[in-house]
Amino acid sequence: MSSPVETIFHQRGIEVLAQAEAGRPPPILHVHSLAPVRVYVPPLPTGGSFLNIWPVREWPEPGLWSQDGYDSYAPPLFVLHNVLVHGSAGILCVADAVVAESLAYTSPERHGYRALSRGIALPPAAPGSVHVRRGIHVSVLAGAEADFDHAMLNGLARLSAVPDNYLAAAETLLVPRGGAGQTEMLGFLDLPPSIGVRQVGPEETLLIETLVLPLSVCGEVAFHPCVLEFFHRVSANVPPAARRLPRRFAIDRRGPSRRGLLNETDVLQALVRQGFVPVRLEELSLAEQICLFRQAEAIVAPQGVGLASLGFARPGCIVIELIPDCRVDWRFRHLAALARLNYDCVLGRARKPWPGLDDDSGQIAWEISVQHVVAAVAQAIGAAAQAA
Repeated sequence: MSSPVETIFHQRGIEVLAQAEAGRPPPILHVHSLAPVRVYVPPLPTGGSFLNIWPVREWPEPGLWSQDGYDSYAPPLFVLHNVLVHGSAGILCVADAVVAESLAYTSPERHGYRALSRGIALPPAAPGSVHVRRGIHVSVLAGAEADFDHAMLNGLARLSAVPDNYLAAAETLLVPRGGAGQTEMLGFLDLPPSIGVRQVGPEETLLIETLVLPLSVCGEVAFHPCVLEFFHRVSANVPPAARRLPRRFAIDRRGPSRRGLLNETDVLQALVRQGFVPVRLEELSLAEQICLFRQAEAIVAPQGVGLASLGFARPGCIVIELIPDCRVDWRFRHLAALARLNYDCVLGRARKPWPGLDDDSGQIAWEISVQHVVAAVAQAIGAAAQAA
């Protein structure tokens, strides 16, 4: 008897798969897309002075810092029939193809596949190991699910692009097992009572009869306004905090980190003198984190996952982001612009050699001018006082 063999899937983009070929319907249906929106991005009050003279490496492309707006991503909704859903990242395979976009932020080691030059190979399935799911199911599975910002912005926030009638018709919502904060966040969402929640493990495989897939609501950094609906729906169901939370706070990320700010203690000490309270988000419940951002007047934070909660902040809240020059990523600036927050940034210098832009696991050690941080905070608070 011959031994089982791997199943090979060739990588193809989802829009290509959604195009009909002569004589047969497409395996994926592009149902509709939300209209793109032009979002105004205010100039950087102090950060621009750095970027005019300081060589930096921007992601996803150079020159974004000086643009006065962005065209939002147009979130598409797809329907797939008889689709193989592999792992907590939601790797999608139809016929002999793997959807290229579903491989984002995945790894062969964690998500149980073998990478090939033109696609992937899945190991042979043991008898009974593929779980067949009849009916309609909605997927917000995504890679890097252990990171809070990915679990929220690339994961649950995609529900804001799903019409209510699709959710009402679905039997289950597919979410990654171990998705950071997702279980608690789901408790704050008003999902239809008829829909259940199905957690999918890293190497689990499902065969889904009908899958509803909101692909993304932000592309790379171009957030669609529907993202705010997600934050508002969650926030509306979170009661006020039982304890007093600071209105001016600095996110404390001291300790083991891939992007360690070497003089963070000095920065925090200077901010304490300006009336800021250091906060370690991991010591708060998710409800307390939402309340913290919701009532904040001013936030200072190193670039990182904690800023994914900016969508809960009120318009006019001051946000000062501290960014290493080796990876200037504007996703949180764009999220702040969408939420009408008063955003500014201060650049720090990263030690070389810099890791590659695509190397998200690369270690970054960097330092920042405490004087410049304090000056940016003082200018932002002064400008807000004048505007009031």
